[in-house]
Amino acid sequence: MVAPRSLPDPLGPRCDPTACRPFPTVEGDRIDTLAARWAECAFHDDPGAAAHLATLLRKLASVLRAEPFWPLSARAIGAELVTAGGRGDPERTDAGDVEGLVAPSLRLLRRELPGAFGLQGAEGERRLTAALDEMVAGVVGALRDRIRVDRDEIDRARPARASAVDGRHIRAVYEQAVVGIAIVALDGKVLDLNPALCRMFGLEGPLDQPRPMSDFVHPDDMVDVVERLKRLAGGGEPDVVRMEMRLVRVDSRVMWVHVTASRVLGEDGAPSHVVGLVEDVSDRHRLWSRLREASFADQLTRLPNQAVADQWLHRAFAGGGPSRVGLCALDLDGFHAINDELGQQIGDRLLLGVAGRLHLAAGNNVVCRTGDDEFAVLIADPTGSSDVSRIADRLQAALATPFHIDGHTLVVSASIGVAEAPTARGSAAELLRAADVARGWARALGGGRRVVFDPERDAAEAARFALLSGLRGAIDRGEFRLVYQPLVRLADGRVRGAEALVRWQHPDQGVVGPGQFIELAEHSGAIVPLGRWVLQAACEQAAAWWRELGDEAPFVSVNVSPVQLAEPTWVHEVTRVLAATGLPAHLLQLEITEQAVLGDELVVLGALGELRNAGVRIALDDFGTGYSSLAWLRRLPVHGLKIDGSFIDGLRKPSADPTDTSIVRALIELAHALGLEVTAEWVETAVQAQRLAELGCDVGQGRWFGDAGPGGWVPELSRRSIGR
Repeated sequence: MVAPRSLPDPLGPRCDPTACRPFPTVEGDRIDTLAARWAECAFHDDPGAAAHLATLLRKLASVLRAEPFWPLSARAIGAELVTAGGRGDPERTDAGDVEGLVAPSLRLLRRELPGAFGLQGAEGERRLTAALDEMVAGVVGALRDRIRVDRDEIDRARPARASAVDGRHIRAVYEQAVVGIAIVALDGKVLDLNPALCRMFGLEGPLDQPRPMSDFVHPDDMVDVVERLKRLAGGGEPDVVRMEMRLVRVDSRVMWVHVTASRVLGEDGAPSHVVGLVEDVSDRHRLWSRLREASFADQLTRLPNQAVADQWLHRAFAGGGPSRVGLCALDLDGFHAINDELGQQIGDRLLLGVAGRLHLAAGNNVVCRTGDDEFAVLIADPTGSSDVSRIADRLQAALATPFHIDGHTLVVSASIGVAEAPTARGSAAELLRAADVARGWARALGGGRRVVFDPERDAAEAARFALLSGLRGAIDRGEFRLVYQPLVRLADGRVRGAEALVRWQHPDQGVVGPGQFIELAEHSGAIVPLGRWVLQAACEQAAAWWRELGDEAPFVSVNVSPVQLAEPTWVHEVTRVLAATGLPAHLLQLEITEQAVLGDELVVLGALGELRNAGVRIALDDFGTGYSSLAWLRRLPVHGLKIDGSFIDGLRKPSADPTDTSIVRALIELAHALGLEVTAEWVETAVQAQRLAELGCDVGQGRWFGDAGPGGWVPELSRRSIGR
């Protein structure tokens, strides 16, 4: 096996026990899922590999969770992986097989293990990197041990055969052996090389005289070799030394070898010289290098991969590096469409071209490929976010020139998220998330641009997401309530109706107004159950008013979302609620907007017509802000219009805005010409109420007549005049 690089702890000082925390136990289904993916990418023709790999993953999980952490335990897992690569037959596993097995295995494990095993933070990265390094060492050691077995068998048989071997036999072995043999004096002079070793060095014949060891050993390994030789020649322990080292051929090429050096005793029992068996393991080291490269380099573009980007950032935030770090997270716009339409070969060539341009545009900064069509540029010590933005602009400009590939002219742009932070606070994960969020903002704007991460915007979106997460459950938890704002006749100040307004009594944020959650509810579909609850609760309250006031009871007005109108069962739902609550249909008004009708116009008009025929009132809300034509307005089965408050606001001052006055007068006259009742919103002063009455407006709504309040106060308001 490969000798440990350092003992007892190859990773240096352990963390403070009070700061170390055991990693969570890995769930069995996660291991089985990861084992299946591992088998698919590395053992295409072996259906039984997943079970064996699941066993290896459980062993690896135990190594990673162990306290104290001992990464050398992972070498045995690497050795078992070699056996798995040969499907249990060692003769079927050579260096090529192992490279095809280990390279995809390392890529998969580096990418998936942190999430599957819960390896978080610097300690998780440290343990994973060390364990995987030792796994690779185990793979290389297993390959070398396979060669060593034969040699050890020969060594064990040697004592029994020694008496049958004479000088001629020894000379024949020396000269005809396929392994190199060197005879070295105790002072380090190389006395002789057998023919096999001469061939390995590129020598044309045997040595004509003793030569210093420095003629053959790589300078970087000389100190270690001399030290080991001194211990061996000293006559104590050990009497055999095994090492891996570099030798230099006569043509200056370097070869990696495994040397087994044995002390030879003279007739007086004292050491006389050293014999070394030399095995060329250059192929094995090239395999090691390729495996390491494959785990850290993108196989198509040869750029550093996501693992390199993660390690670079984690080390930057670990201290001792740059004081600030910038990150450009880049996503090619429309790449998947190009790949699907023109094929993967064109897509791959496009990615190669993009990688080359980004590398040139990034200058001395690190460019990584982090996904199918995603790249990242890592910037050390930027002067600020503006510096990172300038680099992002250079990246965008580098992609502006079309790519010409196999007769196709391809134009691509990128959505780039820009983030920058000091390394003294924060973390690599936070910076990665910030750049990814900003990239999402750029993509939402249509791509072809860079967007700088904005913490305030992110906090607002996080708050919106938190609201959305609790929205559906809030209905079941009874967190919504209704308040009612009076609709008052301007002619006599009597209550004509009351609009039901929904409020969310959030357990953490207090009372949340509809402006903060209605749009979220519409986009998520939660508006349907919420609207159903509002309709039910409002009709129940209005039915209570009717039972108390009889024919003098006001109607209740309920807002209806376009999403609700599109529901095929919506009309049935309204009639069901009216029947269940006992509320007369004429005491229910449904407020819709122009936008609600502009979707499937025939379906919506049919539904509104059914409700009007059933006696339900229909009002067009926010009138004047859309694009309604007179012909379209005539077709709507509505009873009234509600003029948008932006026009009413111009009537607030003693000297009214003449334009707003003219618009409001025209809207009132138009509605009356069509036989519709007119309600003005945002009436907040006596001046506004008086002018609206003079212009012929029928109903007013706003703070001048009272803020929204509980349903129980509406009957009392109905018994008196308001705002006069």
